[in-house]
Amino acid sequence: MTASTVLTGSALAAAVAGALDVEVSADGVRPWRLPVAARRYAPPALALMAEFCAGVHLRMLTAAPTVELEVTVTRLSQRGSTRAPDAAPFVAVVDGRQTDRVDVLGGALVRERDDRSLFREPGGARSSVVLALRDDADSTGGAMSAAAMRLVEVWLPVDAGVVLHSVSAASALLAAPADERPRWLHYGSSISHGASAGTPLGTWPRLVAAELGLAGVNLGFGGNAMLDPSVARALAATPAAAITLELGINIVGADAMRERTFVPALHGFLDTLRDGHPTTPIGLVTAIACPAVETTPGPIRAGADGRATGTPREVRPGDGTLTLARTRTLIEQVAVQRAPDDPALHLIDGLTLLGTDEHHHLPDGLHPDPAGHTLIAHRLTTQAADPGAPAGRLFPR
Repeated sequence: MTASTVLTGSALAAAVAGALDVEVSADGVRPWRLPVAARRYAPPALALMAEFCAGVHLRMLTAAPTVELEVTVTRLSQRGSTRAPDAAPFVAVVDGRQTDRVDVLGGALVRERDDRSLFREPGGARSSVVLALRDDADSTGGAMSAAAMRLVEVWLPVDAGVVLHSVSAASALLAAPADERPRWLHYGSSISHGASAGTPLGTWPRLVAAELGLAGVNLGFGGNAMLDPSVARALAATPAAAITLELGINIVGADAMRERTFVPALHGFLDTLRDGHPTTPIGLVTAIACPAVETTPGPIRAGADGRATGTPREVRPGDGTLTLARTRTLIEQVAVQRAPDDPALHLIDGLTLLGTDEHHHLPDGLHPDPAGHTLIAHRLTTQAADPGAPAGRLFPR
């Protein structure tokens, strides 16, 4: 397309929302969901998840009928996988309504080796993504006048990294003013990261943010909600009207901690958050159901049927082995211990969002399907509407 406006560099970076850092280089603009200080010594898997763009989107104003993005997408090929990584979907939203989606298959590739180390293959082809900014329900018929500047959002793929080389349009195109809605920071696992939702618009954190009128920042890091101190510092340094922490599944799934380390790590994470947010409402969200490790320890493995399974073994009394049920108990105990000094700390039972009798929403035994994401979002927003519920005291009104 012949463009009369091309956004690159700092002008393009100004349009990025939902990221904690935006790197501008000669190659383009790369959103990051953690700042450079948090990435510097991060485990490679956490750094890669911070590169992936869950919740990251562009906010622009234009009257053009289409926008074109020149991008390089980075996808992950997981160990043991016999198929190519899923396509990376880009979704256009105009004035709150989806108008187009384009799935990208090319780009760069990161391979997970058998020892779980990561290898980034050299190169990676650029892709052109052309998104229509009208749909069949658009009464303008695509013939928007020059005065009809509209808010355009382009939601980036949840489970891929993106370098934005340019964004162009056939008429005026500029970064929208900063989103002034209250900011909600949400930290969690792949269940929050949301690759299983099927679309960037379908993750439960995005659905909740949209319903409650919040500027959501998704800090769900697949496999990596490990209470890293660097992540706590990043959250503490970021202004927010509400913060939620979805905890338990990654720590049990990796068999990463015992009670002796989990409880102090959670206290330390909260202490750091309170250094930056002394009175901001914080919600502790315990894990949704995962039948494989409710009462069986991790690590989580793929069973013969491809579904998640735990690692059965003898658990001796007092050895501190964690199951998902035990993490819920410990998180509740932490909330009770801190309550006298922290009235803005609230506990949300993850089983009220997706319970053990709803495993049909977990096709792989672990991650919610699109309907599961919708159900979790509906239940949390319903709780948020009840001033007597913990979630009703958590989110701004």
